[in-house]
Amino acid sequence: MAKTDLKTILSDLGLQKLEIEVYLASLQAGSGAASVIARIAGQNRVTTYEILKRLSKKGFVKIRAKQGSKTKYFTPEDLLEIKSRLQSRISHLEDSLENIDEVKDEFKALYRLNEKKPVVLFYDGKEGVRSVLNDIILQKPPELLSFASADWLDTSFNKEGFLDKYWKDRVANNIPCRCIVPETKEGLKFFNEERNKKEMRFPRFLSPATYDFKNEINIYNDSVNIISISKGNEHSIIIRSESIAKSMRELFRAMWELSKTK
Repeated sequence: MAKTDLKTILSDLGLQKLEIEVYLASLQAGSGAASVIARIAGQNRVTTYEILKRLSKKGFVKIRAKQGSKTKYFTPEDLLEIKSRLQSRISHLEDSLENIDEVKDEFKALYRLNEKKPVVLFYDGKEGVRSVLNDIILQKPPELLSFASADWLDTSFNKEGFLDKYWKDRVANNIPCRCIVPETKEGLKFFNEERNKKEMRFPRFLSPATYDFKNEINIYNDSVNIISISKGNEHSIIIRSESIAKSMRELFRAMWELSKTK
């Protein structure tokens, strides 16, 4: 297991970069005024003071004032106290997770979308791509249609096991996938008969000379998602529109007729 340092732990606990620097400076100061902590952190006093107030609200520092003095002194909380508060928060979150189904009807009543008005959702980064793919599982369509490529499969997504889990979840939810893929060496190797059968995938191929597709478009229910895996600039969108989904299905149908099996 990789060694974990204090900054990593603080980041995992939700602190931003400057908050971490100021908190570490408060540890070095022990207890001190904002000006003292600012000097250690290498920040100006006003910025440090505002950050210390935020850290106080989050439970990472205590604010004390000496009798007869307007100067406030900031003392870092003990690590065990922070741990205790976090365990309490985790307990509350676990309770909320258990009770979330009880409020789903209220949620739906408050979050009513006009079905005739399309909705476009934009997602940035790798986590956004994961959310977009998970949307397919959550929507549970009877069939998934996909313009796909083997190029983006050789990414950190697959190395981290996310795509394997996504395909497993798709099969578990009985969602078959028809896909159109460029007929490349990588594509033929990856979309092989054994794997396709296991993952409920039915691919057809087009020559890369006419279909040099690098990203992914998925059509399911009344939604279309588009995924771009450009290293360092990963992004994706979901379009919820009955008419757009219908048009994309017609496009897929036409290209499906032009493609071939292997």
